[in-house]
Parts: sequence; structure tokens; C-alpha cells
Amino acid sequence: MADATYKPKVYRKQGGDEFVVANGGRITIEPGGEITGGFLPQGYVYHVDGEDGSDSNDGLTWATAVQTIAAARTLAHANIDWSDGETMQYVLVRCGVYAEELGGIYYTTYIGQGIRGTDSAAEIHPTENSCIAGTLLSAGFINMRFEVDEASTPIIDGGIVNNSFFLDCEFALGANVAGVAAIDTENCTHLEVSNCEFTSGQLQNMAYNIYHRGGADKYAHNVRIKNCRMFAATANVYVDSLCTATQMVIGPDNFMAGAAKGVDDNNGNSYVFGNFITATDAIEHANSATQCVGNYVINNGTGAVETTHV
Repeated sequence: MADATYKPKVYRKQGGDEFVVANGGRITIEPGGEITGGFLPQGYVYHVDGEDGSDSNDGLTWATAVQTIAAARTLAHANIDWSDGETMQYVLVRCGVYAEELGGIYYTTYIGQGIRGTDSAAEIHPTENSCIAGTLLSAGFINMRFEVDEASTPIIDGGIVNNSFFLDCEFALGANVAGVAAIDTENCTHLEVSNCEFTSGQLQNMAYNIYHRGGADKYAHNVRIKNCRMFAATANVYVDSLCTATQMVIGPDNFMAGAAKGVDDNNGNSYVFGNFITATDAIEHANSATQCVGNYVINNGTGAVETTHV
């Protein structure tokens, strides 16, 4: 049987620039190594340049980039074809600090330039309130930094969060404030949080890294949390007792520290495996004997490292 895996082809234009042709799109390697374009089966690509862009532009190229992420969000949402599979959009964000509070995100993936943990990142940092407050529906974030300065404020106040992901992102406090949750959801299905950093840079850690609220008919279904570095004061991952966390998987390879509780699942439906946790109470779980396997934990700084949690 022939190998059905698609293999992109690399071409070199006259003059030396390279581009890779893939299903539905291409990535161009510009002089100096800057990458433009993408593997895009559908939709538009919008460009955000906080220094040289203008919100009167169409955003379709770097030369006509918009200045704010909010403007790109408006353009992307206007291009969604709700009758034709909700066409995916893409937003490329140049390095810089964007003092913006965004509303809900639909059918759009945001990709930041720069390096996490440095001033060269693409950072959303509002002067007050949350970075994003509203529904996330088929929303994606890659290599973005999210930071807030206000106490008792979710960095991502998701409410409804469905079919969305955060990949290689960073969540941080810009001021020494208490009570902050990085990702706060009320009703959530098919969320993936992978290879993310939950940091502070302050004396005060955020209260929660990921907080799933409860209530009648509220879910954290099919959530995946893996390979993250997590620091919190109260709990790294919290699930309310009235939040049905069916098929949630926490792990593998999360590092959790600094919290009173690492995983605090009051509902008891999640699966917790292959994590490294040091906390006052590393894992509090209603079904710990059957659904927590292969975790390396230290409780309250004492005791042997455990390979299972019972």
C-alpha cells in the first residue's frame, strides 16, 4: 500500500527565497528567516503589528497590518461563514505589549511571534480586567503571553469554552496581586492546555492556574492538561464538586508547585496520571484510588516520592 502521508514540497524562487507548499497553503521563508503564511486549508490570515500597523488597514499582509488585536478579531469574525463549517481564521501577532481586553473568540487561531518569558513576546496585557472575557468557541492560541495586574481577576474569563486550545502560551501576573485564576471556565468541553507556563514574577503566585466552576448541567468534559509548568497559591487545577469532569485527563508531565493543593478535583471524574507535584496536599480527588496513577508527589515537603496515589 502506498504511503498516504502528505509530504510538503520545498521550492526556491528566483532570488533565493524559499517556500513550502502544503495542502491548501504555503509558508514563505523571508530574507533573515522570518516566516510568513501558513498551512491553511481555509479562511484568511490577518496580521497585527502594534508598532507600525493601522486599524484602518485590511490586515491581510504585514505591509497592511492592523495595529490592535481587537481590530484583527473584528475582521476575522466578520469573515466567518456560519453556514459553511465556520471557516477558520488565523491572526499573526508581532512582538509587543497589547494593552487590550478582548471579548469572546470564535473560529480563530492567534499565533504570537517572539520567545516566552522575555520582552520580545506577543503579550496581551490590559490596564485592568481580563485579557479575554467571553465565550471561546473553536479558538486557538499559540505562543501568546497573557498578563493581568488586577486582583481577583481571571486572566482568561472563559465562561463557555468549547473546542479550544492553548499551546506554548504563558500566563503571568504583572503586579503583586492575589486571587487571580489564569484560565477560568464555567462550562467547558474539549479544551486542551499543552506545554504552557503559569508564572508570576511577583512575590504572590496566582491563586489558581486552571479553575473549572460548577453548577447545574456544567461540565469540564474531555479537557486535556499536559506538559505544563504550574505555580499557584491555592490549587494548580481545581474542579468544583458540581462540575462534571468526565474524561478529563490531567497529565502526563505537568509540574505543579507552590500550592496548598496540586490537583483539587471535588467531582472525582478526572484521570490524573504521570504528574510531578509538590504541595501541602498534592492530590485531593474523590476517586483517587482508581483514577490517579503514576504520579510523583511530595506532600507538605516531607515523605517519600510516591509512584501511585491512593
